[in-house]
Amino acid sequence: MDQACGSESRLFGITSCGEKVFCHTLRKGLLRLRCMDYGGGILSLHVPDHRGKGENIFLAYETLEEYENDSCWCGLLCGPVAGRLAKTRFRLRGASYRLEANHGSACLHSGSTGFSRSVWKGEIFRTSREEGVCFSLAPPRGSWGFPGALEITATYTLSEASLSLDWEARSTLPLLLAPTFHGYINLGGTAATSARDHLLRIRSSRFMPLHETYLPGVPLPVEGTPFDFRHFRSPDPEPWQEHSQIRLARGYDHPFLLDPPAPPETPSVILEHPASRRRMEIFTDHPACIFYSGGFLDSATLFEKGRRGRPELALALELQEYPNAPFVPELPLPLLLPGEIYRRRTEWRFSLIP
Repeated sequence: MDQACGSESRLFGITSCGEKVFCHTLRKGLLRLRCMDYGGGILSLHVPDHRGKGENIFLAYETLEEYENDSCWCGLLCGPVAGRLAKTRFRLRGASYRLEANHGSACLHSGSTGFSRSVWKGEIFRTSREEGVCFSLAPPRGSWGFPGALEITATYTLSEASLSLDWEARSTLPLLLAPTFHGYINLGGTAATSARDHLLRIRSSRFMPLHETYLPGVPLPVEGTPFDFRHFRSPDPEPWQEHSQIRLARGYDHPFLLDPPAPPETPSVILEHPASRRRMEIFTDHPACIFYSGGFLDSATLFEKGRRGRPELALALELQEYPNAPFVPELPLPLLLPGEIYRRRTEWRFSLIP
C-alpha cells in the first residue's frame, strides 16, 4: 500500500482458470475508486452527497465468482466491439472473419469472452494531482475472431472531482475497434431502489431505432419522440410504454448520436439526482452514447449488500463509437489501421446541484 496517496492493490480472487485478480483502490479528495483486473471493471466509486456522505454510485457484486457468472456486463469493459453486430461474418479489406453468435444470430459485446472476461494487468500510478490505474491487455492474434494482434490500455484516473477513462490501442492488421465501459449508475447510492427519480439530459438530435432483433438501424431525429433528452427530464420509460420502441426494449436501450459540443467545454450528458443533489457531467470525444434504462435487470440477480435487481434499478450510459456501423452504411466504420493509434477519452465530473 502507498501510504502517501492512499492507493493499494490487494488480491480480490482467483478465476476458475487459476488467474489471480487484484483489486486496486484509489482515493483523491472525497472520491474513492475500486477497480479490478477482471474485465478492467469498476467495483465501486464513492461520491459525496450534499451532506458530505460518500456512497457507491455503481452496481456491483461482492465476489469474483459472481463476476464470472455475470450476464449483464456489470461494471466491465466491453470490446473490441461493444454493442450488437448484426452478423457474425464480415469482410474487412478483402479478408473474411467470423465472430461468436451469443445473442441470437448477432454478436453482443464481442462474444462471451472479449475484454469483459479477460484478466487485464493493472498498475497504479500517481501524480501530485491525480491517482490512477493503467490496465493493459495484449490478446493473441485473432482472439475472439477479430484480426490482428491488438495491444490496448484502458486508464482510469481519479482527481479531486472527476474520474476519467482513456483508451489507447494499436493493431498489426486492420481491426474493428469500438470499446466501452458498461457501468450501471444510481446517484442515489446503494440504498436506492430506482433511477426513475433522476433527471437526464443527452446532447443528441438523432437516435438509432432498434429492429425486432434489437439491432440498431438508420438514425432518426429525436424531435417529437420519447428519445428527446435535449432538456432535463426523468429517464423513466413508463409514460412512453405504448411506444413500439419502448415496448421492444422494455424501456431505453438505444444509441444516441452525440451533437458536437458548442462551446467545446460542454458536457455531452448530464445526470442529476435531486434528493442527494449529486450531479454527474460526462465529457467525451466518443461519437455515441447508448442509454440503457435497465429494463432487463430482474430479481434473479443479487448485487452487493443483498440488493436485488429490478427494472430501472440503475441505468447505463455507454460512451463508444457508432454501434453496428459495419451494417449501417450511413455511419463511418470504426476502423483501426496498422501504424495508427486509437485514442478516446471520457470524463465523469461530479458536483452538487446548486
